[in-house]
Amino acid sequence: MASDSAHMAIDQTSPIPATLKTTISKQPYYYFAITLASSSPAAPIDVTQYHGYITMVLTQWLGAIGGGIPVDILDYSYPRATIRVPHTNHKSVWQAMTLNPFSLLSDNTQAYFQVLRNSAFAMGVVTSSRKSM
Repeated sequence: MASDSAHMAIDQTSPIPATLKTTISKQPYYYFAITLASSSPAAPIDVTQYHGYITMVLTQWLGAIGGGIPVDILDYSYPRATIRVPHTNHKSVWQAMTLNPFSLLSDNTQAYFQVLRNSAFAMGVVTSSRKSM
């Protein structure tokens, strides 16, 4: 029986459809569009303070390891920012940002981050398909 299957002829008359499959994986970074929301209007803060609040949230939620996650702010216009984190840490960062309220240092106002958009590609967070042109 094994010898029969080894000698079977391949049907050359049936066309084999040509398909192209592209798989994109192992992206080095993950991108988030975030905003800083607070219980009362707060004075605008600079990008260094904004980065400090992100680091504080990560440290509160994940400890020293969370505080060591590199976060790059690619675009900033208070209260919104576009950030980039290593892809291996994106779930932890996302959890820390959405589940961890904190107090602003300037006036002790309760604040939190909201994730507006997220993507493995920068274009996915800098543009919105929901905006009309």
